[in-house]
Amino acid sequence: MISKLNDDVLLLILENVDLTMSVRAGALSTRWRHLPWLLGQLTIDMMDFLHEPYADPTVDDHIDKAMSSLAEAIRSMLSPSRRKTVVTRLCVSLVITNSYSSEIGHLVNEVVENGMVKDIELTSGVERIPGTVSDEEMEKHANGVNSFFSNYPIISCCLTRLLLFNATFVESDLHNLIANVCTELRYLYLSQCDTGFQSTFKIDAPNSKLNILELVHCHFAQVELHCLPMVEKVIFGFWLTRCVPLTWEYIPCLKEVEIFSAMPPPQEPFKLSDFLRGTTCINTLSLDFLGQKIWLLPEKHQLSSVFSNLRKLCIYDVFVGFGLLWTTALLEAAPSLEILEVEVYDHRCEEDEKVTEKCAERTNGPWQVSEFAYPKHSPLKELEIIGFNASEEHIVFIGAVMERASNLQSVVLKDKCCKECEATSTASVKRKFPEGEDEQELVVNKLRNRFFSRAQIIFSDRKVVNECVFV
Repeated sequence: MISKLNDDVLLLILENVDLTMSVRAGALSTRWRHLPWLLGQLTIDMMDFLHEPYADPTVDDHIDKAMSSLAEAIRSMLSPSRRKTVVTRLCVSLVITNSYSSEIGHLVNEVVENGMVKDIELTSGVERIPGTVSDEEMEKHANGVNSFFSNYPIISCCLTRLLLFNATFVESDLHNLIANVCTELRYLYLSQCDTGFQSTFKIDAPNSKLNILELVHCHFAQVELHCLPMVEKVIFGFWLTRCVPLTWEYIPCLKEVEIFSAMPPPQEPFKLSDFLRGTTCINTLSLDFLGQKIWLLPEKHQLSSVFSNLRKLCIYDVFVGFGLLWTTALLEAAPSLEILEVEVYDHRCEEDEKVTEKCAERTNGPWQVSEFAYPKHSPLKELEIIGFNASEEHIVFIGAVMERASNLQSVVLKDKCCKECEATSTASVKRKFPEGEDEQELVVNKLRNRFFSRAQIIFSDRKVVNECVFV
């Protein structure tokens, strides 16, 4: 029986379920009863106390009841009389504007002061549909966040991760939060946050320890990263301006950049070389087109400088109608690239009149693809295609990469699952992942007969646990 396992194993199990489940297990078994208070990593989330199916995180009364339960859970789980171990990481998700946030702040502040908590992750607010939150509510949330850290300054000394949703700050307050208040912050996530609609936000924080900055659906006209000396990764998605409203100055440790957008109006395609200018240390770049327009203007050798240290390039959700051959222009511009990962967006479940009309708006520029492989000695070691199908387009693309990368070691071809697509009756044989060894061997033979490469070809089928490898 599972209850016969030692405490360490049982604690590993409890760390992978929510707090309510952990407490419920303790209530049902005396063997488990003491375990929740031994958890070194403790996650207490307001959403766990919103009882389905009627609870709504946007309704004040529902939030009030959930926050009351959250405060009681924190009081119980952090009680000095019951807690036997130090909490190495405390993750709390709440709504700071609620009246119970003061009580929660006091409880957390006290245990930090007593040395019972070493590391804190704080989430305030919940994800909402863009444009549905009033200006008044967003300003109220920002004021609540400022007051919270002003009233409980000890919390900020242990705060390493902060996630904020739907808040409009005064620019100086948001900058002060990043540069001076949360001095131990390593990760900052802002969703639908701003300093006023279409405002410019400058970050100049030479003493900041921030490693990862993530901005999603934020309404800034411009974000200027003047000085963030320890930032290694920036994630930016869903902007409202014509071009990506992000510029860099002194970000010496920046290694990884992720950009994603469905490119709604008024966004326009932009030059990646312009956007990344001054960031010559990037080794990993992820571009996600979300199955819509390609929002990059075609270019190749202009990217050589910003791609000089690029080791991994991920290109996600490329609409199947665009093909993949255009991505070889990016490969040719990256002299140090070792891994190229490409994902195809092919959803037959969207093939109705409304979506067909929308698909007609999808566009991709005229990329210059070399007729002959250049450079022939690319250091590329691995090509991975997610959503591979046995079409001629994909075979030609793999061959084009093989011709450009004489050091290629593996080609990983992965299936991609969509239950809605599987339910449709319009499945195309031409756009189908090869199932079974016979179909896969047929693909391998096509590649071997037309292109020279020593790379292993690996098929990864979601329906089969083991991969099929062809040497």
